[in-house]
Parts: sequence; C-alpha cells; structure tokens
Amino acid sequence: MEKFLFAKIEVWVLLLVAILAGIGVVGFGAAALNVEQGGHRFGLVGKVAHSVFGVVDTVEIMLKEGDAMVVAMNDRADGSGWSFPDGKTASGLPGYWLMSRHIAAEKRTVIELVRLSDNEVVYTWNPDASQLYAGANATFTHARSENWTNARYRAFHPFLMDNGDLLVKDSHAPLMRIDSCAKRVWMQDSVMFHHTTESDGAGGFWITAIVEPSNIPYVSPQFEDLSLAHVSADGKVLQNFSAGEMLIRHGMQAIVFPPFAKADDPLHLNDIQPVTSDGPFWKKGDLFISLRHPSMVLLYRPATDEIVWQRSGLWMAQHDVDILDDHRIAIFDNRSYYRGSFGRVAGTSDIAIYDFATDQVTHPYTAALARENVVALFEGLVDFLPGGAFVLEDHNTGRILIFGADGEKLGQFVNKAADGKVYQIGWGRYIDAEYGQQVLQKLVGTKCDA
Repeated sequence: MEKFLFAKIEVWVLLLVAILAGIGVVGFGAAALNVEQGGHRFGLVGKVAHSVFGVVDTVEIMLKEGDAMVVAMNDRADGSGWSFPDGKTASGLPGYWLMSRHIAAEKRTVIELVRLSDNEVVYTWNPDASQLYAGANATFTHARSENWTNARYRAFHPFLMDNGDLLVKDSHAPLMRIDSCAKRVWMQDSVMFHHTTESDGAGGFWITAIVEPSNIPYVSPQFEDLSLAHVSADGKVLQNFSAGEMLIRHGMQAIVFPPFAKADDPLHLNDIQPVTSDGPFWKKGDLFISLRHPSMVLLYRPATDEIVWQRSGLWMAQHDVDILDDHRIAIFDNRSYYRGSFGRVAGTSDIAIYDFATDQVTHPYTAALARENVVALFEGLVDFLPGGAFVLEDHNTGRILIFGADGEKLGQFVNKAADGKVYQIGWGRYIDAEYGQQVLQKLVGTKCDA
C-alpha cells in the first residue's frame, strides 16, 4: 500500500488526468444545465449531475450563513439606530412605522411598531421562523426554504391587522398570519409568495406570488411565472393568475420573452397596488402593477381583463407604486441598469410622480435623495404620509430615511450592530395614527411566553 501511495508518476500521466478531469467537469456541468433547462438528453447522468450541483449550492449557502443578513452596501450608511438633524430628538410626525429588521445579536428578525412622533418602539413581535415554518410545503422549485430559519428569515412587508395580528412572509415562501405573540394562526403554503402585501379595501389582500408549474409553453423549470394572488383574511387563495399569461393575451409576448435574451425572470413583478375607490382615471378594483425588469408600470382591470394604461422607460427597474390622490401616482425609481455583469445606478435613485391629468412625470425629490446618496440597485420603497412627508427604505444600505414635504431630512434609522456591520431591513409600512392607536388599545396587557 505504501509503495502504491508513494509511487512515481510520469508528468504526462498527470497532464492527461488533469485534461480528462477538466473535460469531465465541463460535461458534468453541461448535463446539469440541460436538466436545469428542462432537458432530458443526458438521462440518469443529468439527474445525478443536477443533484450534485444542487448540493454544492446548498453548501455554499451554509458557508455564507454568517454574512447572509448583512446588507449589500454595508459601508455606506453613517450612524447607528435613530438619529436626527439639528439636535432634534425625533421626527415629530403622526402615525407609526411598522419596521421589520434583523437583529444580529439575537440572530433573528423582529417586527417593531415605531411611533413616529418620538420614534419609540411601542410594540414588538418576535417570530420564531423554525416554529412558523414547521411542516411547511418546501417542494416547489422556487421555494427558498434555506431561508426558513431564524438566522436567515426576513419578514417582507408585514401587514398589521386590526386586532394586532400580522400577515408575514419571506421571499418565495408561504404566507402566514401570526398573532400578537408571533404564534402562527394559519399558513397558506399551496402558493409561494414574495415582495408586497396590500389591502384590497374590502377585507382581502393582493400579494405578489408564483404560479407553479407554469402553464406558459416552452419555459424551463426555473422560469418564474410571477403572479397576482388575491387572498382572503383567513388565508384562502381566491385568485392566482399569471402576469406573463395576462401580458401574452394582450399581445405583449415580447415583454415576457425579450428577443435574443434568455431569462428565467423577465418580468420581476414586485408590487401590486389595489385601487380602492373610483376616480377619473381608474375604477375601484383596478390594480397598479410594477414590473421591474421591463421598467414598466401598468394599470390592469381584472373585472374586464383590460390593460387600461401602461408606461415603460420613464423609470428604471422601479419598485413600489403608490396612489397619491385621484390623478397621481408615486413610483420609487431605482434608476438601476445593467451592462454586462455589472449593475449600476444612474446618479442616484429617485421618486417619480406621474400625473394622469397632464400625462407628465415630475421628480420633486431628486435633490433630497441625492443629498442622502440613495443608490438602491434593487429593492426599496416609499410611503407618503398625510401632509406630504414621506418615509423611504433604502434596503441596500440598511437604513430608513424620513423626509418632510419640502424634502428636508427629518431623521434616519440605520440597522447597524455592535460588530459595525449593517443588517437587513424587510420592507416596512406606514400606519396612520388613528388605526395604530386602535390596534395598540387591543394589545394593552398582552403577555407572551418567553
């Protein structure tokens, strides 16, 4: 055995082995890729290769566990926690901010209701992801079950119910309702959800989701057939229809399948904003839809299967559409674009105001966002308060910025930990003062087990 282990080997033999190994790796990768794209050319070898590369991905995720919750632009935000300009101690604004954030010291996400008048946390939910996801359906291709742990869980865009319960979800994950002690009330795992949750104004919710398996022909198993899910308050899926199929029906196949481009996520649906009252340019029940990758915002009428209005190219890779009044919408304009493998932001991110009455786009807060160097390559949202002040989440930097109606900065929160790193925040939401006070009255005296 010793002679075998220490035997001399000719250099040409080593070179030959190296060349054959390289060819083998390339071939193995080709077999895995073929399966990834829905092919069967390599038979059992392809399936084995695909499984092996899947294990490699899982190992990589595990190795990165410690950095998974650190924001993409970790060194751009100054300060830690809440801070205010000119010696102020709070923003002084009415209402509340429902904040989802990762606490590094506890290795978990918490959801906090922050009173904006003094920026005090008045209630906290402490979800235990391992308990919440116990028994959850993880069989979907697009389920990101590796994130269903306390160390990696993000509560995307939680919604505060009138009794103190929350609707919560991670990205590509089940939807859950949790009570005031963050215990699961119900779970909807027949569909994987992502991005935003918005009220339909009648007790239900429109939530971005995924249709799986896709009914669109000739797509790979990895194709994300992003959808619009209408869900009741008790978790029933009332509708879940494909954004891609809807666009194809309306002659917009080139948006779903761009010429000479192969993409498993061509639309990247990231926000649905329901219309809750009639106006001169829309009707109750209509839906504003944000499609990031084609830089498109459209107004869709489910009642008649009609695209009422759409614009693209006036903003770039936008997130978050909000209705301001009966003729204007606000769009968080990331202004991000890609050249080759590099993502960039054109200057700084911005807020676009589109006026249906004039068919004009204005950018009244360009200078304000530029002063704060908001460079949101992806994610991000803005909520406007009564009177015109607004709260902006700059997720890539792990901070929340508060501005007055005149664009002056009133305060900011940076989710920086004692280790000097900035950690993830998870799509917050403005809660108006009256609603927040009513909910807090019901939460008084709540006692939860440790």
